[in-house]
Amino acid sequence: MNATISNSPNILIVRLSAIGDCIETLPLVAAIKRHWPDSKITWLVDCGVDVILKTQLLISKVIRVKKGFLKRPRELLSLRKELLAGKFDVAIDPQGLFKSALLGWLSGSKRRVGFASPQSREKAWWFYHDAVAPQSSHLVDRQLELLKPLSIPIPKAHHAPFDWVEPIAVSIEADSTLKQIGVHPKRFLCVNASAGWPSRVWPRERYAEVIREAAVMHGLDSVVIWGSPSEQETAEWIVANSGTNRAFLAPPTQLMSLSGILKRSLVYIGSDTGPMHLSAAVGTRCIALFGSTRASYSGAYGPEHICIQKIDDSEKADKKTSDDNLAMKAIPVEDVMRSISSLGFVNS
Repeated sequence: MNATISNSPNILIVRLSAIGDCIETLPLVAAIKRHWPDSKITWLVDCGVDVILKTQLLISKVIRVKKGFLKRPRELLSLRKELLAGKFDVAIDPQGLFKSALLGWLSGSKRRVGFASPQSREKAWWFYHDAVAPQSSHLVDRQLELLKPLSIPIPKAHHAPFDWVEPIAVSIEADSTLKQIGVHPKRFLCVNASAGWPSRVWPRERYAEVIREAAVMHGLDSVVIWGSPSEQETAEWIVANSGTNRAFLAPPTQLMSLSGILKRSLVYIGSDTGPMHLSAAVGTRCIALFGSTRASYSGAYGPEHICIQKIDDSEKADKKTSDDNLAMKAIPVEDVMRSISSLGFVNS
């Protein structure tokens, strides 16, 4: 389809979830805005990442839909009216599911772009004018390939910018939080022992050992972050068993508050989670640990990060529900410590 697109198009992004995947879609939006500075971008989302997206200047409007909207006809009709009012020139669907492709179609967009199978599923490609078969390895670069039918220049692989903007309120809050904890910007590790799947969890004892060794070898403080009450319990255990007074428990934080802490940390250490992708977006180096997901596909995006993976269990059918984290246990503390040392930190 070769419909003419103006230099100030209305563009709909349909990336409903999850938090990490949405963050990994920001480089696509940045590339669009670089090509069409006057474009207006609306983003459809159905998870809590909307609080982050609403702060980013690249995005004109964020629409939060409730999960299960397909089962509620009245809500779907109301959403369709709102989307039609946007008069979208292009709808881009990086999600690649029936529900996301349907929303692009319901928007009345003049041109709809998404992935071909198998990157898209549930016959989503039926709704697209352009179905792209991606060739890149990393999800961020694969999503950027959706811009090819629109003749938008695509950045070099692993080098696409996020163009992250930190709101002033977040800056003030983050500086205050670090002062309250008692650590200095860019002199502490941000440690996240939490993971959405049990198969992504690295043993808490090893996190405690890394914190202890980082304090002894490099004079670094560590701040352990957490979200839910169960994650808080794990974080408290790690701090208490680290054997150093340079380990600190982070206070309760929302996503945007967390972004400020991550931006001021020297390096993030943890598994494949939303905070890892958020760290990459704000420009903080990551030492990311992988087992049940593939580092080459969903690792921290950018050449400055280190991803450690000994066993690739990403093809296991029950990887989301299994308690088997043997692939994570295959990663020794020594590998993490070597990664920290390779970044050139010295004891101060």
